[in-house]
Amino acid sequence: MNYKSLMQSRLTDEIYELLNSIGKTGDDMSYHVFVVGGFVRDLIIGKPNLDVDIIVEGDGIAFAKAYGTLINGCVKSHDRFGTALVTLPNGFKLDIATARTEIYKYPGALPDVSPGNIKDDLRRRDFTINAIAIELNAEKFGEIVDFFNGISDLQNKHIRVLHDLSFIDDPTRMFRAIRFEQRFGFSIEAHTQKLMEEAIRGNSLKNITGQRLRNEILLISNEEKPLLSIHRLSQFNLAKYINPVVHTSHDLDDLFHNIEEIVIWWKSVESSFNIKVDKILINLLAFLDQLDVNQAVDISRKLVLTNMYAEALKSSKTELSDSINRLKATDKPSLIYKNLKQFYPEVLLYSMAKFRETKDKVSYYLTQLRNIKHWVNGNDLKKLGYPEGPLYAQILDKTFSAQLDGLITDKSEAINFIKNNFSNFKQV
Repeated sequence: MNYKSLMQSRLTDEIYELLNSIGKTGDDMSYHVFVVGGFVRDLIIGKPNLDVDIIVEGDGIAFAKAYGTLINGCVKSHDRFGTALVTLPNGFKLDIATARTEIYKYPGALPDVSPGNIKDDLRRRDFTINAIAIELNAEKFGEIVDFFNGISDLQNKHIRVLHDLSFIDDPTRMFRAIRFEQRFGFSIEAHTQKLMEEAIRGNSLKNITGQRLRNEILLISNEEKPLLSIHRLSQFNLAKYINPVVHTSHDLDDLFHNIEEIVIWWKSVESSFNIKVDKILINLLAFLDQLDVNQAVDISRKLVLTNMYAEALKSSKTELSDSINRLKATDKPSLIYKNLKQFYPEVLLYSMAKFRETKDKVSYYLTQLRNIKHWVNGNDLKKLGYPEGPLYAQILDKTFSAQLDGLITDKSEAINFIKNNFSNFKQV
């Protein structure tokens, strides 16, 4: 079966020509080269995917360096795994790897790899729908390589492992099975589900590091509808490995539905406010909503969360509820600002979904108050004769509050406000 015409119709001219040029480099080096994995899967089902993974039957790093030189790109190689990342001059990235086979020394271990052929490489993959390749060499450009009936499973909407030890070799594939099932509206094939249940009963996840668990939950949190996967995680009793107290409920459902609404709203306005937010973090806060602060600190350590993620999670369990309660009692812009300024934008968007009664005030802060600039600064105070020190913070804070509350309307009024309210603090 040849998909050349499908590639021409569904890929952009730039990507199609990129794959052509990769094939020509393979011909020049006498290597067979293939595009594989999710890119091929999504091409077949008609979904956009710009994650281009190339497999080389030969020396993948040598191929990457030769191709990088040809296109004047940047190459970063990883000798242990025979892989390289090639960055094109326009910033587009593609992964290139030596076709390889893998051996797992014990369940959950990272694999030992050795060179192999395309069949070996496809055999080591998680599911049949991700074990499809397309040859790129000129003579067979567009030829499908499907040893494991992945196209049939795509047509039948099945998530199927390639062998019975798949979840023993890599238990994190259970999270991926659920993620792909819910993303595509597929179903986990019956025998594959049985293997999952056996792996879970056998506690196969006991050797998985926190970092690998983190990676899987962050990928789920990046899905368009993560709640669907979270429900399935609970059904398989997998959610406990990430959130020990999670239980699906109407409240959790409502929270995720509200977040979906808030994220859509924010995408429609964010370009105007110079704030880029991390949707993954917002969904992670929701997924871990049922934790108390001590559990949140523990899970941050277990999953080896970044400082930003850990701080955001902790603040959502501590200061946030107090700040929201104070917001309920005020409409003053200065007090809204003071109560919200310490939080990451992601925490505030999460709060809009969780605490609906203060949603408009948080929105007001994010879209208006947050970007207001002070009319005066330390240099202005110095010119006015105020001694440098802690007093500056007090003066600037009170002046900015007056500015936010509309008590002063420009810099000259701000200067007069300072003179009138802090006249006893000037140097003599």
